[in-house]
Amino acid sequence: MKKTKEERKRDRRILDLYHRHLTEKELEPLFEKFKQWKSGELTYFELTELIHEFHKKNQEIYKTFNYGDDEYLVFIAKRELNMFNEKDLENEVYQRWMY
Repeated sequence: MKKTKEERKRDRRILDLYHRHLTEKELEPLFEKFKQWKSGELTYFELTELIHEFHKKNQEIYKTFNYGDDEYLVFIAKRELNMFNEKDLENEVYQRWMY
């Protein structure tokens, strides 16, 4: 079923929110490590390794949003962000993915 322009726009907003959610979930711990580095609790080498690890995770997030199934990703985003509505719960495709 082809989505309307408004539905596509809504899905794009949902995916943008989800992208931000996933990225910030990875950035927050890294930010704390920067503070530890700045206070001398963490060495430069430890911090650069953590930056590298974040970069790898960020690449996975990028792949998820650029090479995945957008419809399934919207479903996952709505589930993770607690955005399901009554219409979604009646969606046959969503029902298959939920169970």
